[in-house]
Amino acid sequence: MWAVTAFFFIVVGTVVWILEHRINDEFRGPPKKQLITIVWFSLSTMFFAHRENTVSTLGRAVLIIWLFVVLIINSSYTASLTSILTVQQLYSPIKGIESLKEGDDPIGYQTGSFAERYLVDEIGIPKSRLVPLGSPEAYAAALEKGPAEGGVSAVVDERPYVESFLSSQCKFRILGQEFTKSGWGFAFPRDSPLATDMSTAILTLSENGELQRIHDKWLVRAGCGSDGTEIDSDRLHLKSFWGLFVICGAACVLALLIYCCQIILKFRRIARAESVGDGSGSSHSRNLRRLISLIDEKSDPSKRDKKRRKIDAQQQSHSMENSASGGRTPTLLAPPATLLSIPG
Repeated sequence: MWAVTAFFFIVVGTVVWILEHRINDEFRGPPKKQLITIVWFSLSTMFFAHRENTVSTLGRAVLIIWLFVVLIINSSYTASLTSILTVQQLYSPIKGIESLKEGDDPIGYQTGSFAERYLVDEIGIPKSRLVPLGSPEAYAAALEKGPAEGGVSAVVDERPYVESFLSSQCKFRILGQEFTKSGWGFAFPRDSPLATDMSTAILTLSENGELQRIHDKWLVRAGCGSDGTEIDSDRLHLKSFWGLFVICGAACVLALLIYCCQIILKFRRIARAESVGDGSGSSHSRNLRRLISLIDEKSDPSKRDKKRRKIDAQQQSHSMENSASGGRTPTLLAPPATLLSIPG
């Protein structure tokens, strides 16, 4: 998931650089600067902190789609991380035997086990908090109820019995560090040859891996996932976002195809004009150099922009002429009339 996301960060940055290189000064410069710009632009889109402006329509379209994908990934990651941290906090308030000792909740133990005396005498837990349980089913029922409903908060038992119980119960797990009790072993009469034979047999089984195979056969949680099954279900997977990546990849490919078509058409017009002017054909190497130069050169304003500016200039000129002559009306000038009279 994260490898594909990182790959798309680089791909989108490269595609935007290709689309903006000819018309955007922020994506031009020495090769080292351009490489840094690609990497910085790619990573900054993760936090919507990119400073480079996109000018081309194709570049803006690709960037909008990618920012939408990044927004969904960021939101999903935030929600997933919050869920994982919440599950870990709510998984169990018990961290080990010390936190169990400091609380007041009931503690279960196997009926007839040494665990009762061990918890009372060596750990210092009051006997009133201990609840005897006689079967794995009783373990599961008491743990599911919890202290609030008359159950127990934890069960303390020997490791083989605990692993045997967990091999068929996927809802529970071992918490904290193991605490051991000294004095366990096989007892034989003094100078008994069985002591040496037993020790040799146990050592042999341990060295050839037979003890581990026996353990895996009877005590491994074959029917359950790992302890992080619930947490793993909240993690982000590629299959949940493959549609977004496909859309983003298709947008990048389509934008590059349109860009390449524009470059090729412009190259053919320039090559045709130069061929007509020179009166001779062009070699393949010359055409290749011309194409590379066209791709790398700073793009001039398009003909449409030139035409628009020309029309605007003409309209402005006409408006100035009209304003110069529009306020005047034709006037006939004549000297003031004078009435002359001849004395009679």
